[in-house]
Amino acid sequence: MKMRSLLSLTIAGLLSSPSFATVISGKVTDVSGQPVEGAEVSIEGTRRVVTTDENGVYRFSDVKQTHVHLHVFSSQYIHGDNDLGEIVGDKTVDFSLTPSSVENIVVTATALQSSVLESVTPVTVIGAERLRRIEAPTLGETLKNTPGVQSTYFGPVSSSPIIRGNDGPRVKIVQNGLDVSDVSRVGPDHNVTSNLVSATQVEVLRGPATLQYGSGAIGGVVNIVDKRIVQHQMDGVEGEAEVSYSTVDNGKYARGDVTGGSGNFAWHIDGYSRNTDDTDIPGYASVEPDEDEAYGVLESTAMETSDITAGLSYIGEEGYFGFAVEQLDNRYGVPGHSHEHEEDHDDEDHDDEDHDEELHEEEGVLIDVDMTRYQAAGEWHSPIKGLTNAKFAAAYTDYEHVEIEDGEQGTIFTNKSSDIRASVSHEEVDGWHGVLGVQFQHSDYEAEGEEAFTPANTSSNYAVYLVEQKVVGDVTFELGGRVEYTEYDADDSELSLEVTHADEEEHEEEEDHEEHEEQVTSYSFNKYDFTSTSLSAGLNWEYAEGRSIATTLSRSERAPSQQELFSAGQHLATQSYELGLVFDLDEDGHIEEDLKDVEKEVSTNIDVTFRKFTGDWGYTVSLFYNQADDYIYQTNTGLLAITEEHEDHEEEEEGHEEEGTPIYYFQQADADIWGLEAEAYYDVNAQVRVTVFSDYINAEIEDDNLPRTPPMRFGGNISYMNNGLSADVGVTWYDDQDDVASYETQTDGYTLLDASVQYEFGGQGVEWIVYAKGNNLTDEEARVHTSFLKDQAPLPGRNLTLGVRALF
Repeated sequence: MKMRSLLSLTIAGLLSSPSFATVISGKVTDVSGQPVEGAEVSIEGTRRVVTTDENGVYRFSDVKQTHVHLHVFSSQYIHGDNDLGEIVGDKTVDFSLTPSSVENIVVTATALQSSVLESVTPVTVIGAERLRRIEAPTLGETLKNTPGVQSTYFGPVSSSPIIRGNDGPRVKIVQNGLDVSDVSRVGPDHNVTSNLVSATQVEVLRGPATLQYGSGAIGGVVNIVDKRIVQHQMDGVEGEAEVSYSTVDNGKYARGDVTGGSGNFAWHIDGYSRNTDDTDIPGYASVEPDEDEAYGVLESTAMETSDITAGLSYIGEEGYFGFAVEQLDNRYGVPGHSHEHEEDHDDEDHDDEDHDEELHEEEGVLIDVDMTRYQAAGEWHSPIKGLTNAKFAAAYTDYEHVEIEDGEQGTIFTNKSSDIRASVSHEEVDGWHGVLGVQFQHSDYEAEGEEAFTPANTSSNYAVYLVEQKVVGDVTFELGGRVEYTEYDADDSELSLEVTHADEEEHEEEEDHEEHEEQVTSYSFNKYDFTSTSLSAGLNWEYAEGRSIATTLSRSERAPSQQELFSAGQHLATQSYELGLVFDLDEDGHIEEDLKDVEKEVSTNIDVTFRKFTGDWGYTVSLFYNQADDYIYQTNTGLLAITEEHEDHEEEEEGHEEEGTPIYYFQQADADIWGLEAEAYYDVNAQVRVTVFSDYINAEIEDDNLPRTPPMRFGGNISYMNNGLSADVGVTWYDDQDDVASYETQTDGYTLLDASVQYEFGGQGVEWIVYAKGNNLTDEEARVHTSFLKDQAPLPGRNLTLGVRALF
């Protein structure tokens, strides 16, 4: 007991400050002199934040810092700040803010935490209110209408964000800046485990974000910011609860989050439950359906998910420390398999609950996820002279999922991983201020079972990075670098492969029923290690009030992922046989006994972003070009792997058309990727806004196109808001994708129509919101070119979601 008391006193002492007594107060107005209510005024280097009242007035009592730098944030205005320097006695400091016609939110995913409009890199931040309107069961589908972002779409149960054509190991998914540490980067059928229950914002960094997050962020970063670790003092309790129902999948969703505090302690609890049936679709799931395939339903897409998170924080005036625990249970089907195993279901009603339950338990492929995540974070302001603050964050994730086929347990995937970060910010030196950080990551990955297409392995990552910034007049300069060491240690494995050609004419030249030679080779892997260096330089020039140009030039190096290196086996969900970089495969399907050397991927990228963010119209336009040496990509080889399951089918069914499982081989070659993202808006009046957006990507690898490149698209939205009533109607058009890779088929374009309406009312401490939203209102058949299952799993059909939300 004495030891615990001593520890508590020590933490309280560190997070408290010496005693001085200064009052700083003032008024925040807009450029016309009208008071700004609800603006947050903070003192840099402390946890102290106050909110302006209805008259725009703020007040800090008992300020204990001698050097004071004030910041003012309001989402409807451009960020204001004032460095008061050394102060003696009370001060009155007023601010006049310039209105912004777009929501101007601080980006926590950047090292220096600039606002959206000040960032030198292209970034989109989706606030809590917007998130509630667009939230879908998966992260990829939630973000897919963000310019530059599309979705892998592995059916409605699993999808990850694609940023500028990059996904998997090139896009880092983090929760409060820490890697989610699931296996969603290994395969598109594995869902991202992060949730949006208490999310205050989602930040999307487009383009290389390797300085702070490492080589796994060479394509971009998605950061989910939530309330699980409370960082500011509060007295009382606040929260929200929501329930909704969706027609397309008979979906029932309920969530809630509550945050409270008293004195120096604060706590948080959130959780959700989602249960859906198989998803309705327009027509058949398959482009060429079997005679026994069900009509109007995408089988094996039911989902049953529950998640709960709890956190506790100690918050002092000079810092905080908090800890949180999350438990996720998720059971969902993998589409594209179940109808192959069925009897004749033509006369059965797919809406029958008993039938669905039997189908989910006995047929098709299911993934059963169990994850426990522990997360800690802390910050200490002005720890020593010369440093403005020190930050610490760590997470440990124990992840496991079981793939179940036809009701029987199959392959088990486990990933036990740690992510630890620490950084310090220094005071200005000749106008430069910045962040020095270190990061350590470790992963222990294992897969057991017939579908274990990657051998068990451990990976360790050590990194140090530095980001510096200086403001000269209207120009903000930013420089940074990172050095990262990555090491893999994989278990020995045996590769057993029997190969034939997918080309029917070539296959016919072989003798009938010829036995293909099966190659069995044992491999012992040496340790693979890579040292990656990334450098970046950028600037943001506000050449006129409310108008800016941001340019970034970066050179980033990426170590291959464990899947890209060591894959060697059948991947059930994607219906492919994956073969990694270390194996030397020739065009006839022969694999050498010696392993290949593997190079780092080196990317040189330039980004130019134009912004206008004041007045009744504005825009953001980003142009990018990326030249990559030794770019790692996965392509269809035109070869087929003969499996035991296929041989059994051949014995049972004569004339079976399938020849085996397509072999997808990881390779390296130079690549050129370029494109643009654009978004513009016009305020017709105070209630109506018109928004349009578009994005385009061209991705080439030597004399071929990169596979699964997102098509060009255009979108538009009309929104209305007045007296608690808000509504919007949006249309998104996807072009045909005919710039395809070898052995890849073209995809027809489609148009999606969505709409929503909600009404807010309340009193006596509770605000109520009732809403309805419709998706794919024209019930169009839409196949996503970026999906491995585009020919077997179209987007859901017409859907209506009804819900109610309470805020207290």
